[in-house]
Amino acid sequence: MIKKILVAINGSEGSIKAAMYAIMMARDYNLEIKFIYVIDSATIRYLGINQMLAKDEETDYKVDLAYEGQNYLEYVSGLAASKGVTAQTELRDGTVITEILDVAKKFEADLIIIGSQKRKKEDRFIKRNVHSTHESDIIENSRIPILVVKPVDEIDAQFKVF
Repeated sequence: MIKKILVAINGSEGSIKAAMYAIMMARDYNLEIKFIYVIDSATIRYLGINQMLAKDEETDYKVDLAYEGQNYLEYVSGLAASKGVTAQTELRDGTVITEILDVAKKFEADLIIIGSQKRKKEDRFIKRNVHSTHESDIIENSRIPILVVKPVDEIDAQFKVF
């Protein structure tokens, strides 16, 4: 029985639609919902080690991502509130997969929801984010079910009338 859902947010269209879908589920089935945004420190460190970012740029980038993450969490929390759903939020800093699975365990989530990305073929090898590069790692390593939501326009239409 699903009672708690964790939704990974990264600001992409796919993650926002996953949040909308999760909000509809939470309201329909009276579920607890928590949104998580992870500042991907592993990628930032990788960029620094490979001299793609200077040390001060690493710090600035992390600050920018924290600000961006907080804004996305406030946005999806506001979406939930607009539909009468109370949501928890958590901003984490670390390795994306580790942080998502750690929060899922501590929250005692019964389901993790992530958004799928619309990607061009050439983007698959250069983009790193929670729902593209890490998607398969989350699915492979999770001990609880994962729901991947495709960013289809019907979700917007359903959410508006919900």
